[in-house]
Amino acid sequence: RRRARGRHRSHAHLGSLARGIGIAMSLAASHALVQTRVVARRRDGASSRSSRRNVVDRRRPSATSEDEHDAPRRRSATPRDRSRDAASPARLADGRRAFLGRVTASSATLLSSAIAPGVAPAFAADASASASAPAPLAPFVGKAGFFMRIPSGWVKAMDRSGDGPSGAGGETLALVGNFRDIDTVSVRREPMSAHPDFAAAVASSDDANETDRLSRLVAEILTSAERGAVEANQAVGVVAGVEGGSSGVMDFRLGGSSAYEASDGVAGGGGKNTTYFAYDFYTEVCRARIEEISGGSKQCVGPRGDVLDTIQRRNFTVAVESDGYLYLVKASALESRWDAVGAQLREVAESFRVPQTR
Repeated sequence: RRRARGRHRSHAHLGSLARGIGIAMSLAASHALVQTRVVARRRDGASSRSSRRNVVDRRRPSATSEDEHDAPRRRSATPRDRSRDAASPARLADGRRAFLGRVTASSATLLSSAIAPGVAPAFAADASASASAPAPLAPFVGKAGFFMRIPSGWVKAMDRSGDGPSGAGGETLALVGNFRDIDTVSVRREPMSAHPDFAAAVASSDDANETDRLSRLVAEILTSAERGAVEANQAVGVVAGVEGGSSGVMDFRLGGSSAYEASDGVAGGGGKNTTYFAYDFYTEVCRARIEEISGGSKQCVGPRGDVLDTIQRRNFTVAVESDGYLYLVKASALESRWDAVGAQLREVAESFRVPQTR
């Protein structure tokens, strides 16, 4: 009974400590409720075991003293039982310390996550600011000889020299980006013979005052395939989707356009000035089948007849002619991310310089 009372007092003390910690965890009510229930179950279990022992003791024959009841028990106890009884207080204390350590750690984590933004620690604000800051740009020279600056953490998924045979439509020389969020920049080279309208427009305009008109004309010429795809519900410049192996452009809107001159010298001089054309546009792509509905609207329909979500992206393209080729640098991101990464993607595309002739 003395050992039972001792264990009961230990459990009661543990219960009072747990209740005190539960009050301190009021900001994390759900987690504190779980811990409090665990402690309550342990306390109830100890009380019920103590009650059962009292019932058994009352059924025993009366004795003149507690020593007479304890003596047979002490004489019949084995060395293993005595060792276990001696170690029980130590195990109980270790368990109590471990439990309090877990509760304290959980409390600190939950309380720190519940702090209002206005009173957040300074180090948390610094970490948030560094996470949202754009990555610095680092030089990138492709195997084909071109130069541009890209974020240091980007993955170079493709980097080709362009020395091998290419199709009549040209080839993609490089593909880099943040593929976790699908922020990408591609460099494509196509023969000028595939763009007679572009060549004619550039050759016919020698007046520097017509830069705005010329840049708009170039943007319309180089996006004619996308605009045609919208009318015909065809795929243009996208990977074939998993839904039935088809993909199409549902919507296309051309944004602003401009032209600027930049030196081909990477190190700031020594090269000739070349005119670069820039324009941005919006696309909505369906990776399934496009169907027209009432009112001239369109919807993306899967193979089971269910309406699927479309992919809306913003694109910023830089076009430049060099040595009989047209280079197209396209920076692209989801429409929902453009406000956050659009400025940096423009900077990456505008840093492109054509390969240097030797």
